[in-house]
Amino acid sequence: MLKRYADESRVQWVGKAWEIRSAIRRLKQEQGGSARLAEVLNPSPRNKPVR
Repeated sequence: MLKRYADESRVQWVGKAWEIRSAIRRLKQEQGGSARLAEVLNPSPRNKPVR
């Protein structure tokens, strides 16, 4: 079972290697196939919603 712990400064994935790879691929595909992992995990401030 894959678990994801997110904080302001980091993300921790806990699970089997294939589960983590699959989840990362899904995240990248949601953002566009050519998105870099750093951009997916830490979106730039201009892409964040303003509250």
